[in-house]
Amino acid sequence: MTMTELTALMESDQKTTEEKLRLLKKVRVNLMDELHGRQQQVDQVDYLIYQLQAGKKNTKVRGGD
Repeated sequence: MTMTELTALMESDQKTTEEKLRLLKKVRVNLMDELHGRQQQVDQVDYLIYQLQAGKKNTKVRGGD
């Protein structure tokens, strides 16, 4: 759901305040899950950068996706 769709839904009278809050909290949890996954990927890339800069001789890549 896009921010435009969320904003439109929040401004409509189709849902109760409780339903809107429940939906927003669910969207927030999903966004945080995505953010956490991306942060893990950034951490892995940072580790590879560190390995290349620090070692430059033994650059075996550790597991990961």
